[in-house]
Amino acid sequence: MREIVLDTREFEPPAPMQMVLSELQTVLPGESFLHQIHRLEPQMVFNRIKPMGIEYIVKKRDSDYHIYYFYPEDKAKVVELIDV
Repeated sequence: MREIVLDTREFEPPAPMQMVLSELQTVLPGESFLHQIHRLEPQMVFNRIKPMGIEYIVKKRDSDYHIYYFYPEDKAKVVELIDV
């Protein structure tokens, strides 16, 4: 499974949300997931992806948030890969 990394820490709103929504178009079930690195927990993105059927996991490391977006059927594989 391919991890697509998107570092949005240096961008001001709404650019990070737009970048995530755009990059989610490339995520394919069973093949890839998106890993966003951000300085805040992006609540606006979470509200926007609910109708898309995308799930997410948030991990905080030091001062950064690592958000993993994936299709529900890929959850077990993503959890294994990110070591939750």
